[in-house]
Amino acid sequence: MACCVDCPRRYFVVFLGFIGLLVSIGFRTCFALVMVHVTNHTSTERDDDSLFHNCTTSRDLQLNIEPSHVFLLHTAFYCGSLVTQIPGGILATRYSPKWVCGLSIVLSSVLFLVLPTAIQYNLPAVYVIRVLQGLVEGCSIPALNGIISAWAPKTERSRMITVAYAGAYISPAIALMTSGACSCYVSWNSIIYIYGGCGVAWSIVWMLCIHDNPKHHPRLGARERQLFCTDDVVINRPDQEEKIIPWRAILTSLPVYAIIVGAFCRNWIFSMLITQQPQYFKEVFHMTTADIGFLSAVPHVLMTVVVITGGFVVDNFIKRDIFSTTVARKLSETLGFGVEAACVMVIAFVDDKHKALVLLCVGVAFSGIAISGYQVNPLDLAPKYASVVTGLARLGMLGAVLSTVVAYFVRDIVTDPAEVPEAWKRLFIIAASIHFFGVLFYAVFASGNRQPWSGSPSTLSVSITQPVANDDKDYDETTRLLRRRLRLHRPQLVDADSYEYGSTTRFLNTI
Repeated sequence: MACCVDCPRRYFVVFLGFIGLLVSIGFRTCFALVMVHVTNHTSTERDDDSLFHNCTTSRDLQLNIEPSHVFLLHTAFYCGSLVTQIPGGILATRYSPKWVCGLSIVLSSVLFLVLPTAIQYNLPAVYVIRVLQGLVEGCSIPALNGIISAWAPKTERSRMITVAYAGAYISPAIALMTSGACSCYVSWNSIIYIYGGCGVAWSIVWMLCIHDNPKHHPRLGARERQLFCTDDVVINRPDQEEKIIPWRAILTSLPVYAIIVGAFCRNWIFSMLITQQPQYFKEVFHMTTADIGFLSAVPHVLMTVVVITGGFVVDNFIKRDIFSTTVARKLSETLGFGVEAACVMVIAFVDDKHKALVLLCVGVAFSGIAISGYQVNPLDLAPKYASVVTGLARLGMLGAVLSTVVAYFVRDIVTDPAEVPEAWKRLFIIAASIHFFGVLFYAVFASGNRQPWSGSPSTLSVSITQPVANDDKDYDETTRLLRRRLRLHRPQLVDADSYEYGSTTRFLNTI
């Protein structure tokens, strides 16, 4: 029992965040592969090199719907999710992010459980359910980011956010494998009931066990409480101060727009990987649902490993002053998404499934490095307003909306099965070009430092870095000695305010 009391509570928050994203992102992947499985296709060819044969079950379903129209079902979800990104961030900042996140997932789970009936008997209702799912689920990510920002000491931010968000990136792998196997060998709708039930169970545990921040936790250990006090996490901040949101400053901040653009381009690619990649393998290489699920999962497994290790590596680079936070974020984004964009571009000209899978593995794996870039960035710019900035960044969901809409139009104009590979070639070229643009924009305008609108900086660092009177020699000497001692023992306290203004803001202030 004593061991449980001494266990750091912040690790439990990260663990539940990991599981929550594993389940909620899995909803999209399960639905995508189920729809690929039940949709009639123009080609009756089958892959002779299949790993799983006899992909049939007595509880199967075939819908008379064009494959391109399935993309609009994904569009419906992303449109709903787009609407509630900013409101979700506001709700999580003004009220309880724990309840916002928990209620968001439980409502989405219930709607997910209703989907099989609608798919089988009333397709128009599927559009309505997908929109409602998007609306309620759109609040979950900003709220989760608010919880993690409250529980993340400065020196652990990258690793905590990357470990939690690893759930989102391993989720497609698990969902693809389980959906493929269940659709082929159990029933077409079994995976929907499994994931929906898991979502309801997770929400109950989350709402009962999680607290909004360390200050509200009644059983926080003394050592962990001291850590939060030293690193100036929200434990000692007035709750009322958080209710004042500097909207004008946030909406005119170029580093915030760099995050939004990066998120837009990333969502375009990620939507393609989850909702369109299964269709690509089905139509171009004629793979079975089980094959698609198993082989498509490999790139996501590799990315998850890179996401977690990349977070630790980037944290160490920053902690040891090898790179500034700004340089570390930009390098992560450029290397991760730059390689992924290059691989997606090459896939457009590949006509062999093994080469396509290798390129996907390389590109998707490298993209995991970039999570230590734009995904962590809101915590750098303004820890107190991380939910709001994340909500704005989640407007990048527009990339997912446009990705599915473009896929619908590009694929829908094709009537000859021989022209299907050419349509997919165009889709990959468009996606890669947009991804390259996002990498360039982030490299120019991003910043990894706390912004002047972020609220109260570290009390300790302000008191020693802002001398009151420069002509007081005794004061200057005392300050110099104190700063030297702090640099030796806790350099991050001094550095936090030594780089208070991000590179972009500092440049604008000199004009």
